[in-house]
Parts: sequence; C-alpha cells; structure tokens
Amino acid sequence: MNQRESNPNSQHDSADIIEPIKFRPASAAPPLPRIKLPWAQTLVALIVLVGVWGAWYVITARSVSIVTDPPGAIVTVDELVAPSIREHWVLRPGPRRFIVEAEGYWRFADDIVITNETLQTHEVKLKPLPGKLKVEITPVASATVVIDELLTAEAPTIIGNIEAGAREVTVTADRYLPFTTVVEIEGRGIEQALVVDLKPAWAEVTINSEPQGASVSVDDETIGTTPFQSELMQGQRAVTLSLDGYKPWQRTLKVVAGQALDLPPVLLAKADGYVNVTTTPSGASVTIGKLYKGQSPVKSPVTPDKKHKISILKEGYSPATRTISVTSGETGSVSVELKPELAQVQVISTPEGAELFIDGQSRGDANQTIKLPTHEHELEIRKAGYVSYSTNVTPRKGIRKRIKVRLKTPDEAVASKTQAKPAAAAPGAGGRKGIVKTAVGQELKLFRGGPIKMGSSRRESGRRANEVLREANLVRPFYFGLKEVTNGDFRQFLANHRTEPINGVDVNGDLNPVVNLAWERAAMFCNWLSRKDSLPVFYQIKNGKVLGINPAAIGYRLPTEAEWAWVARSAPNSTEPFKFPWAGKFPPRGRSGNYADQAASGFLGNVIADYTDGFPVTAPVGSFPASLHGIYDLGGNVSEWVNDYYSAAPSQSGIEQDPLGPRRGESHVIRGSNWAQASETELRLAYRDSGKAGRDDVGFRIARYAQ
Repeated sequence: MNQRESNPNSQHDSADIIEPIKFRPASAAPPLPRIKLPWAQTLVALIVLVGVWGAWYVITARSVSIVTDPPGAIVTVDELVAPSIREHWVLRPGPRRFIVEAEGYWRFADDIVITNETLQTHEVKLKPLPGKLKVEITPVASATVVIDELLTAEAPTIIGNIEAGAREVTVTADRYLPFTTVVEIEGRGIEQALVVDLKPAWAEVTINSEPQGASVSVDDETIGTTPFQSELMQGQRAVTLSLDGYKPWQRTLKVVAGQALDLPPVLLAKADGYVNVTTTPSGASVTIGKLYKGQSPVKSPVTPDKKHKISILKEGYSPATRTISVTSGETGSVSVELKPELAQVQVISTPEGAELFIDGQSRGDANQTIKLPTHEHELEIRKAGYVSYSTNVTPRKGIRKRIKVRLKTPDEAVASKTQAKPAAAAPGAGGRKGIVKTAVGQELKLFRGGPIKMGSSRRESGRRANEVLREANLVRPFYFGLKEVTNGDFRQFLANHRTEPINGVDVNGDLNPVVNLAWERAAMFCNWLSRKDSLPVFYQIKNGKVLGINPAAIGYRLPTEAEWAWVARSAPNSTEPFKFPWAGKFPPRGRSGNYADQAASGFLGNVIADYTDGFPVTAPVGSFPASLHGIYDLGGNVSEWVNDYYSAAPSQSGIEQDPLGPRRGESHVIRGSNWAQASETELRLAYRDSGKAGRDDVGFRIARYAQ
C-alpha cells in the first residue's frame, strides 16, 4: 500500500509536489559568447564622416543673401539643412524652397535657383494684398463708378478687392460730365478715400421770339414755347422755332457745359408764298431772283409781300421775264408762252424739185431760206429716184447757216460707200446720224478732224504767253461729248456725290455740270464708263492714281487739247480759227453763254457790263445755243479738264499728228471759259489754264477714238 492510500487524511503528500529543474541540453555543446561592439571606434568614424560631409558642404555651398521688398520680411528656407550666418544662408547650388512673409502682403513660397556663384543675392518682391477705395460724390445722390473697366459699383460706396497700383477711376451720372482720374491704390488692405465733385453737362439756354408763343423743338423734340429758358445738354443742338403763319426758324446751337447761352430775340419771318410757273412749251429753265428753281412747270416758295423777278430760258426761244408778288400762304401763278428765237438757214439742193423736211414735217421745196428756232433740228431732203439726205442742224442767232446738198442716185451712193472708210461702230450707235449714246445717256458726236492752228498770234488782244502758236492734224476719227458731264451722270458712278452750293446758290441739280473734281476722278469716271460699255479702258489707274494711258484703246477719255481746240475753233470753209464762242467781237451780246454777268455782281468783282444770261453760277448743261459743230457750252458754264499734261511752252516741232500732250507733268490743261469769268482774255477760245485739284468752275466732258 502506497503512502497515499495509507494516509488518506493528509492534504499534501510529498509524492504529489512537482519541482522545477534546470534545463540541460541533450548535447554537451559550450554556451555562445556575449557580443561586445566597438562603440568608441563607431563614434569616432561617425564624427569623421560628419566632418567630411560638413567640409564637403562648406566647400560646395554658396553664400546666399535674400533682399526683400518690403524690407524686414521674414525669410525661411524650407530645407533639411539650411545653415545661416546673420542674413546669409549657406546653401548648395540648385533649386531651394524659400518662404517670405510680411504683414499686408501675399505670402511667397517658391523655389529659388542657387547658382554656382560664391556670393549671390536674390530679390523677392512681395505682392501687396488688395486695397479698398471709399468713393464719395457731390452734388448727386448716386453715380456709377468703374475701375479699369473691370470693377463696377454704385457710389457712394466702399469698393474692396482692388489690386494695388495705378487704377483708372471713372465716375458717371446722368446729365453730368464724366469724371476720370488715376488713383494709386496702396493695397495691403488699406482703405483710401476719393471725393468727386461732378460738373453739370448742360448749360442754361434762353430763347425769345417776336412774336412770342413759338413752339421750341430741340433735336426734333418739342420742349416748350417762347419765351423759353431751360437746361440743354452740351453739344450741337438742332433748335427749331415754329409758329403758324411764319417760317420755321432753324439753327444749330453749340451748347458748352456750364456756359449760359442767351440768344438775341428771334424775328420770325412770315410764311412763304408760292409761285407756280408754267410755260408753253414746257421744260424751260426757271430762275427766281438769282436762284435756279428747275424746269417748268415748277412750284417754288418765295418771300411774301416782295416783288420777285422770274427769268425763263429755253433753247430755241427768246428769254422771258415776269415780276410777281404774293402774300404769306398765297400761291401765285405765272404762265408764259415762249416766243421762238429764230435764225436763218439757207438750203441749196441739187437736183431741183427735192422736198425739204424739218423734224419730220414737210416744209416745201428744198431750195429756200427758212427761219428755225435756235435749237437742234433734223433736216432731211427727199426726191424720188435719189437717196435721201439727212443731217442735224443747230441755227445760231445772227448767223445765216448755209447747207449745200447734192442728192446722189443709188448707184452713186453705193460707189461712195464702197470708197469710204467708216469709223468703227460704238456702243449705243443708232438714232441720229453720227451720234452715239453711252450707258449713262451721254451723247457723243463723230468728227473726222483735220488740221487745226492752236494758240494765238502775239498781236491778238488779250493773248497770254502760254498760247504758243503751233499746228496739229487730227487723223484718227473721234467722238466728242455734246454736253458736259452732269451731276446726274456722275451720280451713276458715285451715288453719294453731292455738289455744295456756290455762293449760296444750289448747283446740285441732276442737270448741272459736275464740278469740284480732281483730274484723276474724271479719268476714273471715264474708265468706269468704258467698262459699262464693254470698251477697253484708256487710263491705267492703280490706287486712285493714273499711271499711264493706252493710246490704242477706244475707251472713253477726256478730249485731247488738240481735239478740244479743233471742235471749238474750226470753221467750215475758213482757215482762221474762231476767236470767241460767239460770232463777233468782245463783249458778248444777246444770250451767247453763261459768263460772269450782272446776276453774279453780288459776289464777283468783275462782271460783263450790260450782260445778263440769267444764271449767277452754273446753268443746266445745254441751256445756251450750240456751236456750229452742234456742241454745247464750249464757252461759259464751266471750264473743262482735258487729257494733256500742262506745259507753259508746248512743243513747236512740226505738225503733230493726233497729239496727246507732254508725257508727264505736274498739272493738267483746262480749256474754255466759265460762269465766273468776264475779261476778254479769259473768254477767248485760245485761253489756257491749268490745275491739279477740283474747282467750282471746272468740270469735264468725255471723248473717245472711233477706231
């Protein structure tokens, strides 16, 4: 029996106690030795390494100074190693991150590249924080403030978030002048003040009238009656006074802000009367006083209770005058039956027995002297068994025109046509014999030219030094404009063309000759018209400048000086050229043309004594009798540009064939007299002038070669 069984009452039997024992490895291997590090040697190595690195850092690093604007800003270097000595950092080359801070400025945090320079300085300018501007205004309650066209606010106010620097500030308010100034914004959150005293943009205007009670309109807005006193905004103000029974009074007032304007009393004129002018036949030019009113029938306003002289002119009829006076608001009537102005035309026809037709109507036997009105007529001679003959004739008062005709048999006409060399056909050809019409309605007449003496004799009264005697021969057939180019013609080329009044007289009518054009503008019109009629252009033009001409072209051009002289001065069966545009001596008589007459005495210093043509300035083209060649206004109305460059002493080397004038020059020739000229020198057909710019007494007509 074991102890446990023998002593059941014992709590702890010795055989139940388990005691720990020391572990012993199964083998008999010896224990590992304890590791002992060389701490002293490691520390020394580390110190050496740090020293070497420090030496290397000092050798490779650079001394860096940071200058800040504003001064005194706090500078830190966001680097692991950034030693500093006072205000210098010792940093290695390469990008290094700096942080610069100052109160009232934006924080700078960015890389600065350190270079290899031993000593280097870098500048950092801090940007100020936005500032504020307190805007106060007088005398208005509110106004609009705009800063640099970016910030907009209503004043009075405090405007924040304004970038520092020079800023343009504009203050505007209704009815006040804009105020603009430059304010130097300090920024850094500082509040600055701007006080603006706006000035009024109006002026006090006082208007009175006699009689009173007239309605006052400013810029087409009715704002009161006279006596009137109100504030008008500055600038050009169109003011109209209106009262029943009186003419409207209109003026443009220059209103200056802050400057009171007190007009003298306005004397309102009674309302116009009216004159209704009719003529038989119609289409006569009507002038009331010195003002051209158009062609009859015409109704025109006139000053009431005053006598008015009415002048009536029509080609082929004697001038008529009437005097009339009308009351305010009344319409008076003038009816005139014009009397034909007759001139003799002698017709000599062979063989005998032919019949004469004038404008399509039979006038009996062809051999007769007949009186015809002094305008263009179509004359035709017929006889059975013969080819009819037709031509255009323009009788001239005081001159008996003689026409000799030999009718041809059909065989003779065919033979004659075969031998002839007709000129090339032109655009618009047809109608009257030898007449062509352009796209704008201008008519040109065919001429075959021949020899012409140009210039004048030294013995000729009124001669000028630039009228050198010389001879020319026109070989190429050419067309020559019957009339001068009108405003209406030119407006088809340039729609906005307008001719300003001359000495207060309106000359902008479609039938008045175009004036105030430089020579180049006339040449441009010719080229434009050539293109419309599908003709090769005569002038070589680039950027509004004429660079040259194409002499072979048959496009429209200005007449050459030789052509102008031939048409104006040559006379059938005469070797001596005409001296004046009219028959006889100086001064002109009757109604020879539009020269400086008594109608222009109010503004011209020299006029022709006892001569009245009815037009103070330009007249509708063709208002006066045509020349023997059927051309109008070669004398009077306006002088005319011609193609040639001007030379005071033109060439005299032999007889020139179809001369075009000098090859180059500074100005161009002007031929023919005009409405402003009255002396014998100027009214002669040999008179020569020159110019570059447009004038109110110079126009032009067109011409072109036929082949």
